[in-house]
Amino acid sequence: MAGRRNMPMMGLTARSAAAACGGRLVHVGVDGGEAPLGEVNIDSRTLPLGATFVCLRGPRFDGHDFAAQAVEAGATTLLVDERGLQALPSGVRESGAHIICVSDTEQALVAWARACRARFQGPLVGITGSCGKTTTKELLAAVLTTIGPTLKTRGNQNNQLGVPLTLCRLDEGVRAAVVELGTNSPGEIAYLSAMAEPTFGLITAIGAAHLEGLGTVADVALEKGALFRHLPSSGRAFLPESIAFPELVTRGLKCPLVVVGEGPGLGLRYSAPRETVSGVSGIVGLDGAALPTTLRMSGAHNLQNATLAIAVGLELGVSLKDAVSAVASVAPAALRGEVRTLPGGAHVVLDCYNANPESMRAALRAFEQVSRSGVVVLGDMLELGSGALEAHLELGRVVALMPDVRLVAVGPLSRRIADGAAAAGMSASRISAVSDARAAVPVIQEHVEQGSWILLKGSRGMRLEQVYEQLSNRSISHE
Repeated sequence: MAGRRNMPMMGLTARSAAAACGGRLVHVGVDGGEAPLGEVNIDSRTLPLGATFVCLRGPRFDGHDFAAQAVEAGATTLLVDERGLQALPSGVRESGAHIICVSDTEQALVAWARACRARFQGPLVGITGSCGKTTTKELLAAVLTTIGPTLKTRGNQNNQLGVPLTLCRLDEGVRAAVVELGTNSPGEIAYLSAMAEPTFGLITAIGAAHLEGLGTVADVALEKGALFRHLPSSGRAFLPESIAFPELVTRGLKCPLVVVGEGPGLGLRYSAPRETVSGVSGIVGLDGAALPTTLRMSGAHNLQNATLAIAVGLELGVSLKDAVSAVASVAPAALRGEVRTLPGGAHVVLDCYNANPESMRAALRAFEQVSRSGVVVLGDMLELGSGALEAHLELGRVVALMPDVRLVAVGPLSRRIADGAAAAGMSASRISAVSDARAAVPVIQEHVEQGSWILLKGSRGMRLEQVYEQLSNRSISHE
């Protein structure tokens, strides 16, 4: 991929990488197998020159089919399995690339990740939570960059493939690492934490997310808390004072706990959150010292996330001044609370990368701070399991407490948001329910003018960014 740095695997060569994963170096490239391997990648479309391409095999795909394309794109090492080795085109075998053969390429990738992690001596912060993981990761990476080069998870590569890929990008030049851990089924956080071996752990929130796979919110707390249970006694655990089921999250914790929030008696606090057109502002204080900050993203929940990031930075030697300055510089990731202005002067809060009841309520609280009479466009909250209908009804009751907004509910589940709002007394003239994002556009256009505010919030599958794209005649990237 043009312009992207090729990050070698912590000094691993073709020979040592083969040994680390129990594989065979069946073809030695032009460097004799002694030069550091290039960045590990599983997508032949995004390879930097000199990359190491892992041919994963799944139920609906086979990375071995793209081995030739990977070599043509500049890959200098291939990781293949026994069956894939036999099927490699002769041109690949004759390309001069290293070829490492193993019984299972995914397990070999994990073995490489563990080898890279074992060689890394700096602090590694694991982040999980029901919402706010990616934003907090970006905030914390900015804070830690003030003391040296910091590796962070790319995008939302937080699963059983993304985490080992992140760990394989550790190299000798990295001072600290921030690794995001995600889950939608029991045991994933424990598995990923055992692989990443975090020295610090941060949990942003506990809420009704991925309940289809995880069960209840209490089950979510136990699942996320596995991160804390994998911390060493010399580590630190960080969470907000408002977190649900704190006794479950911290069960089995062996290291000191750092709690941030707005309440008295906390070592690090934030106060006076206020929404502005440019983002949320507030004050972050520590032992009598307090500094104002304005983030480039909306929501008091993001001021809380920034305070968590600052707390980690303080533990690692970052000054309060530098940490506050760092979080203020972070732009929101695409579709995660960014504010854009339409050609006609209306403002759009794009917060539609994901949604669950907790993040929905946080987005509504933030929106009410900037506009008491805007348009809230709410899409389905997916993966909530058996409680999905009640969760959408309850959200409608929350919207009904915002007396002057207009509700546009998008999707089949979100019709229950409309039902809940109507049952709670919201005027029918201020409620619309439509089938999809495109159908919402004409409804919105009837009710916005210069200076109006629009909130777009829903699960990724609802594609609510299409509303903005049609209103602005401008496409956006959400990678």
